[in-house]
Amino acid sequence: MPLGYKKDGNKKTIIDETTKPVIERIFTMYLEGKSFQQISNIFNEEELLKPKKWKDTTIQKIIDNKIYMGDYEQFKRIAKNKQIEPVVYMNVVEPIISRAVWEECQHQKEKNQRTYTRDRVYLFFQKIKCPTCSRIMKCKGSGGKKKKYMYYNCEKCHLNFREDKIEELLTSFIYDMVEYDMAVKKYFLPILADNKPTKTDDIDKEIKGLEKQKERIKKAYMSGIVEMEDFSADYKLIEDKLEILKQKKNEILDLDSITFNPQQLMADRDIERETMIRLDTLNSVVKSNWENKSKEEKQEFISKLVESINITQDSNKVLHLEKINFRKIFVDMLAKLLDKGIFEVMIPCEINGKEDVILGTPNISDKQVQDYLDRLNEYYETKLYLLYEENDGNGEFIPKKDEQVIKILPISSQSSTTKSPIDKEDNYIQYGIVTYNPNKTKARVLNGECDYATS
Repeated sequence: MPLGYKKDGNKKTIIDETTKPVIERIFTMYLEGKSFQQISNIFNEEELLKPKKWKDTTIQKIIDNKIYMGDYEQFKRIAKNKQIEPVVYMNVVEPIISRAVWEECQHQKEKNQRTYTRDRVYLFFQKIKCPTCSRIMKCKGSGGKKKKYMYYNCEKCHLNFREDKIEELLTSFIYDMVEYDMAVKKYFLPILADNKPTKTDDIDKEIKGLEKQKERIKKAYMSGIVEMEDFSADYKLIEDKLEILKQKKNEILDLDSITFNPQQLMADRDIERETMIRLDTLNSVVKSNWENKSKEEKQEFISKLVESINITQDSNKVLHLEKINFRKIFVDMLAKLLDKGIFEVMIPCEINGKEDVILGTPNISDKQVQDYLDRLNEYYETKLYLLYEENDGNGEFIPKKDEQVIKILPISSQSSTTKSPIDKEDNYIQYGIVTYNPNKTKARVLNGECDYATS
């Protein structure tokens, strides 16, 4: 039975909640740039699932196994020797990881096979494309004890890009991603999580079974049937499984007790963001979040989000960012946010004669707008202005004195009950402009770190 699965009383293959987190962690670590050997070394140091001994081949087999995305591959070993195609049965068991994650790992494996051993950590490992031949540039280091430089090199085209210069070029992009990551972790994880109903009865049954195993092992030790070494190893393994199951049960119960509304979560995030902007702390918080990461953490962060980066170099050796290609799993996350009406983009606009950028969402319904405003109004005195922009681009909004624009909300014409002053409905786009007076707040902000008194 593959690690992460087990048989139930009816001999049906089901997910083993005690080892499922291990499988999820293996795929995550691999996408973060760790090799099979590095993952096995970490698990052996942690004594994970002791007395199990982890090998690089063990990790590789897990990454290769289609069962973890729900598919069963028959005749796989025979197919290799006889050069025939294995038979794949799709969706035969409940998946532990998504199909997109499994496919990303196979793509990552192909790139790993074309690289070589590294003795340094490179922020943009396997990410920088040569602007001439489009190959992934290799990582190289140089310098002595005083000053060390790290380069991305294309041996074919004889190009070298210094890592510190690339990081400097991508600083704005990196900070945007860090801010996004902070928001997701704090507010949007319930939306992105694939929460499938799990009966705690099954977990309770498994907990009882493990408790009985503990008692049997304890009695066997007391009777002198098993030695101390075997007793300790087996007993600890059961204790670890029990801890995981109890934690899983608590998570399910906590999740069942939580109700959330996507637009209210978006409003909570905007309340905190506006507060940090007012206190002029947003940039420093984001910057500190990035700079406080170790180099390994920075590399893992980049690897999880980015597939590749296209950079050009002009005649003066100045680097320019041409394109950033994101990983599919990251794009899928954004698609989920888009589906819930909270995917955001920075919209360039002109306010009181000055160029600015304002947060904007995709089209949302009247009800979603109202949910968003109801939450904001618990903290701010907000106003919603409707702007009908004609297809020729003529649309203008001038905020009143002491008004600050929080967000631009394109309101879906299909679900909107608001009538347009323009006869031809297909000839306009309806926008909601949300403003507030920063000098008039109703309460303290949600996050204690950004607490401030009413002006």
